[in-house]
Amino acid sequence: MKKKIAAFIALSLSVNLANASKITDMIQKQTGQATTILKEQALSQDSNLKLLTLKDSSSGYKVLAVTNKQESIFLPITQAFFTNNDKDRELVVQEFQSITNYNMTFKTQAAVKKEIAQLPQEYIVSLKGKTSKKVFYIISDPLCPHCQEELKHLDERLKQGDVKMIPVGWMGVESANKVAELYEKLKNAKTDSEKIALLKKAYDTNYKAPTAKDATRTKVQEVVRSLMGKGKAEGTPYIIEEDL
Repeated sequence: MKKKIAAFIALSLSVNLANASKITDMIQKQTGQATTILKEQALSQDSNLKLLTLKDSSSGYKVLAVTNKQESIFLPITQAFFTNNDKDRELVVQEFQSITNYNMTFKTQAAVKKEIAQLPQEYIVSLKGKTSKKVFYIISDPLCPHCQEELKHLDERLKQGDVKMIPVGWMGVESANKVAELYEKLKNAKTDSEKIALLKKAYDTNYKAPTAKDATRTKVQEVVRSLMGKGKAEGTPYIIEEDL
C-alpha cells in the first residue's frame, strides 16, 4: 500500500489534459495504475479547489487528494492537513478517516460482517445516530489505547450515522473481565446514554472489573473466536463504515 500511495504523492504535476478524466489519465500515464474517481466535493475556502476520493482498480485501496478546477494538479492528502476553514477541515478529516478505515478493512469486512450478523444482539452495543445515512461497525477492546481514543470520538461518529459497537476481550484476562461485565450490565441499559456511560466506565484505564463468572467468560471467548484472527479482524479498533 505504501508504494501505491508514494506513487500518488509523486504526482504533484502541472499538466493540461483535455478530456473528461484528466486526473485518472494523468495517473495512468505516469504510473501505469488504473484508477476511478468515486467522489468529488467542493472546498469552501477556495472555489478553484476540490476534494477527490479515488480508488486504485488493481489493489482496491482508496486515496484522498486535492485538485484544481482544471484537474492539472494532483495533491494527495496525508494526516497532516491544515486549513483556516473549519468546514473544510471537518470535511477532510472525516473523509480521510473514512478512507483509512476502508483501506484497513475492505479485504476482510465481508467475512467479519457475516460473523457479526450471527452474534446474539446482547453482544452488540447499538447506538442511534443523528442521521441514518451511515452505520459504523466497531470491534473494540477496552484495554486497547487506540480503542480508548476512538471511544472519545463516539459523538462525532453519531453525528454521521448509527454505531454498532462490539466489545471484545482480546487483550488478556483483564480485558475479558471488563467485557464480561459489560455484557451483563448492558442487558439492563435502556437508553443510549446508559450504554455510553457503561462503555466509558469499562474503557477507563483506572477501572478494574471484577473477575468474570466462568459462563460469561466463555461467551467473551466465543465472540473473540468468531471475530478475531486471520482473514477477519486482526487488530483493534476494527471499523467498517457503511453507507445506507
